[in-house]
Amino acid sequence: MAKCVFNRLLLLTVEHKGWPPLDNVQIPLDDFLRAVGPCVQIISSRNTGDRQFNRIQFLMQEPHAEDCPGTLWICPSRTASEHIVLDRWILSLSRWGAPGVIVMGDHIPSATRLLSERLQFPLMIMMVDAMGQVMDAAYRLLVGADNRRMRDELEQMDHIQRAWRVSSRLEEFQRTLGERGISITVSPTGESSAFQVYWGRGTGERFSLEPPTLSRRVVDQVSLAIGVFLDLDAAEIESALRHRAEFLLELLVDPHVPTGSVIRTAARYNLDLGRIHTAFIWDLDQFREFSEQATTEQTILRIKGDVLEAVENDAQKVFGHGMVLPHSDEFVLIVESRERIKPEAALAGAVVMRDHLNSLLKRHGVAGITCGIGFPYDGPDGLRKSFDEAHEALTVGRARYGFGTIAHFKDLGLERFLYGWLDSPRSRELAEGLLRPLLAEPNSRDLFETLEVYLNSKGRMATAAQILHVHRNTLRYRLDRVQQLLKLNIDDAATQLVLQLAFKARPELH
Repeated sequence: MAKCVFNRLLLLTVEHKGWPPLDNVQIPLDDFLRAVGPCVQIISSRNTGDRQFNRIQFLMQEPHAEDCPGTLWICPSRTASEHIVLDRWILSLSRWGAPGVIVMGDHIPSATRLLSERLQFPLMIMMVDAMGQVMDAAYRLLVGADNRRMRDELEQMDHIQRAWRVSSRLEEFQRTLGERGISITVSPTGESSAFQVYWGRGTGERFSLEPPTLSRRVVDQVSLAIGVFLDLDAAEIESALRHRAEFLLELLVDPHVPTGSVIRTAARYNLDLGRIHTAFIWDLDQFREFSEQATTEQTILRIKGDVLEAVENDAQKVFGHGMVLPHSDEFVLIVESRERIKPEAALAGAVVMRDHLNSLLKRHGVAGITCGIGFPYDGPDGLRKSFDEAHEALTVGRARYGFGTIAHFKDLGLERFLYGWLDSPRSRELAEGLLRPLLAEPNSRDLFETLEVYLNSKGRMATAAQILHVHRNTLRYRLDRVQQLLKLNIDDAATQLVLQLAFKARPELH
């Protein structure tokens, strides 16, 4: 009979034929010893506190390291030669992290007992006729633990479903589950999180869960919910950006504005087209390159949504009004006022806004933001004029001072005449072709700096050498090398003008 029970329970607990797997179930060894009572007696170390098992296997042949963790082993050892094999197995099982071994029989040599005590490895003895009772108790423990795990899993999945039904946004879903003891942390691709989101525009996001022992079914349900929330969030941001962008085109391009529909849309955005308006254009620095490397579509939309909201909120705090309309990677801020905003006040307010926006962009990994400002004007036609001036200030200011600057149209001076040329793809192409030979040189940075200082010094060697902190001979050598590479006479006035324009068209080259 013992043999029959042995075979039946061995199939159920080890091979799981017809039964769900029990590999995720863990039973403390102390609970097992209490369940089997006097049938199994521990004969060596009592250090069983944190040892657990989730299956039972028989030592019929040499065990493998990958089978040992979580496996409680039973060894049918009876003879002296088998005791020698048992010693070798005890060494291996202890090294590989097994929770313990049960030996069938009534005698264990003293050397074997001493070995298990030294290793603090639980060694237990069991009479052969108790096999059925022991296996039955072990199986009941495993099945009971598996039932508890399944109940816990169903309860967790019920919490997730409830949280999903009552939540409208991902943050609310996370907060609701956190109150139930399930913590979710969502992070962009590349950060170390355990699980991947696969759903719509959420693909690429990752998340981690606490507690980490949640089952795969629970993880999959959380992943699905996160993906849906991310997709809804992206769709909402995309819709808002598109509607505002369409309104911008109507407002600034349509010569028949104000039409009735545009006036109604403006009123919905709290914009009175009959008042004074000042246009600010905020442009994300090197955002196209960031988008290509980055990241998911959902992340790009989230960044744009965050920037739009931040620009609008900051403008309302600084100027008392602000309405933002997106245009590609730019954000057109329209500030409405009763009186004309002076250029100095507009610049000071924009500086405050930029500092706050840069801290937001830094968290997203975006380089920064550049701004151009136009004069204040009345009515829709005046708004178009202010927009054109702001765009000109943005382009010329960035070409002259680089990324991250704030420029007002009043400060452009004569460089306004170059605005159309500096902003054209043709100018950038010509500038890059002209200056490209310098890029291949090992000391290209020194050559670019030397040429730019020389041009800004109006060709005065002594002034340029003093600014660069180099000897005049060093300066002459570098300029000769520039002339060789560019095949130009840099002392010619027309050539100097062309080079200065090239520097302004492609400031990022140097």
